[in-house]
Amino acid sequence: MINGLALSILLLAFFASVSFNGFFRSIAKKNNILIDIPDKSRKFHFRATPLTGGLGIFFGILISGILISGLTDANYSVDFSNKGFLENNQFQDRPVSKNFEVDDKSYALSLDKKSDTKISVKINPNENSYLNMNVVDIVPLTENKFKAILPSGDERIYIINLGDVIEISNSNETLEIFSPKNTDNINLNNFTISLYVCALLIMIFMVFDDFYTIKPIVRLFFQIFISGLMIAMSGEYLSNIGNLFGTGDINLGVFAIPFTMICVVGIMNAFNMIDGLNGICASLALIPIAYVTFLGNFSYGLLIPVGAILGFLAYNLGYLGKRRRVFLGDSGSNMLGFAVAFICIEYSQNINHLSYINPVTALWLVFIPLVDCVAVMTVRVINGITPFTPGRDHLHHRLLNMGIKPKMILIIFILLSVFLSFIGFTIESFYPNKEYISFYVFCVFSIFYFLNSNNIVKKNV
Repeated sequence: MINGLALSILLLAFFASVSFNGFFRSIAKKNNILIDIPDKSRKFHFRATPLTGGLGIFFGILISGILISGLTDANYSVDFSNKGFLENNQFQDRPVSKNFEVDDKSYALSLDKKSDTKISVKINPNENSYLNMNVVDIVPLTENKFKAILPSGDERIYIINLGDVIEISNSNETLEIFSPKNTDNINLNNFTISLYVCALLIMIFMVFDDFYTIKPIVRLFFQIFISGLMIAMSGEYLSNIGNLFGTGDINLGVFAIPFTMICVVGIMNAFNMIDGLNGICASLALIPIAYVTFLGNFSYGLLIPVGAILGFLAYNLGYLGKRRRVFLGDSGSNMLGFAVAFICIEYSQNINHLSYINPVTALWLVFIPLVDCVAVMTVRVINGITPFTPGRDHLHHRLLNMGIKPKMILIIFILLSVFLSFIGFTIESFYPNKEYISFYVFCVFSIFYFLNSNNIVKKNV
């Protein structure tokens, strides 16, 4: 259910995106820069259109995120680097958290081995000052037990067990066992800041590409670089891809980072290649973010890109005037693909998210762009065509050739993506520990799609 705070965040991001899209569109039109000129082969629009949608989305998200973060909470960190009790192996690979309230003030303890073993304390926005209050003293008691002394003088004793924080009484009687909640919903945490920085670099590089058309090999090297930079800055990567074959979880070990980079680069190119009709790329990015947003503990932070993408779609689909359309451009499609990839990584690798999804479920969220990209590139190679050569062999092109109108194609894509995502989540809900079932079904759907694509393309060659 969307509450007042959620609606406010959504509307703020939406109108921020609308404002920035309008601003950058005006600059592009006035100076005749970043303009896409229609042709008779692949570009189906009727008039010159600014390629500034990515800029509008990015700055809409950035400004909204800064404003919302400043208005909702403050963050404090207590260095626990040399305390020793966090060295237990059972929670080294995943963060744990605990939410509690004292004197109508909300606190959240977050223990994360990945972030230099710090305990973050998030204070609710009802405080009158952020200066000398809200100091939470943390006292280690045993290897897995610690005490939190709050500003009010109240004490809370916790133990850490199997990745969960359990609040106990002084007599060690368990009072509460909880499912850890996201403590990074709104605040500018390390992952969010890293994503902003990398997205900005993508915007700068790809805007340059929109100006001068950079060679594919140079773009590929940049995509590899930016993926590696995000991993280095955020510490997020695919370390475990789940039980795909029924033989236990597959831990990637030394291959984790290279595999993650390959996946991210693949998703970036998949979203860029699927961006052939109004609304398709943005909608296919919106759906996985929305699924994660409204799943489990309702991620307020992800409402920001949801609202920003909706603001772009208002321009892109002509709801603010058909003559005022904007396109994503390579900058926007690559940025959205990059963001979706790392959001899926974040929520499929950190089991403490109430919005946690199995790694294979993340594949269902990006089924259409991913499988369409793999199918198209494979068929091109089979037919002796360079895989990165632009063509009219994507799913939306084939639907156009069948006489289906662009708006109907968009509806088909949205419904199909929602349906496929629903399949992934349904299988996970019924078989949470049998990821191989979801993976096998995914493979069957993918093979069916590939065979269908291959037959159609051969007929049209």
